[in-house]
Amino acid sequence: MLLLRAVLLLLVLPTHGQDSVTEGPGVLLPLAKGACTVWLAGIPGHPGHNGTPGRDGRDGTPGEKGEKGDPGLVGPKGDTGETGVTGVEGPRGFPGIPGRKGEPGESAYVHRSAFSVGLESRVTVPNIPIRFTKIFYNLQNHYDGTTGKFHCNIPGLYYFSYHITVYLKDVKVSLYKKDKAMLFTYDQYQEKNVDQASGSVLLHLEVGDQVWLQVYGDGNSYGLYADNVHDSTFTGFLLYHDTN
Repeated sequence: MLLLRAVLLLLVLPTHGQDSVTEGPGVLLPLAKGACTVWLAGIPGHPGHNGTPGRDGRDGTPGEKGEKGDPGLVGPKGDTGETGVTGVEGPRGFPGIPGRKGEPGESAYVHRSAFSVGLESRVTVPNIPIRFTKIFYNLQNHYDGTTGKFHCNIPGLYYFSYHITVYLKDVKVSLYKKDKAMLFTYDQYQEKNVDQASGSVLLHLEVGDQVWLQVYGDGNSYGLYADNVHDSTFTGFLLYHDTN
């Protein structure tokens, strides 16, 4: 390779006396006009190294908006969110259309039990049931005039009341249920006056229970009185029956 380069160099250099004229020692004069010179191209050199990258250019002008793409695939269902706050109650809606008339029901059986009785003469015997023999109402015959007792035939809640004319003696009256005094009434007689004593109570009764009035205490408190213008009465009736 070195030998080849030396040969090529000799061919390029001008020959003595033909290509240049020496004016002095070490000085070459240019060739005369019209002189013939032979030139040969040299071997290409190796490619140079890549230069450093240039600076980024300016941003280009935004392009036109593209066409709308196709819808993407539906994603998976997300988790259920928390319950929101209850909203304000809306306005009341219009009434609905009336429903069809129902089938006739069975007639309800009405439970009845009532009595109202009065005294026909003075009571002189204490501590036994008072016999009210003047009957105002006893259609169901639940009151027994021979014993003076009311007999419960329908379980439920009952109302009982009594109004006593007091004359000649003090009065101590008690209302009994199943041999137990439930209510007490006392009235002191005022001489030469006709007085009144009364009492009322609500009692729950079972079938077979009995209710009555009687004078309690010693024999000096039997001032219950009745005549053609004064009455002493005993009344009771069923308010509502048990549904069980």
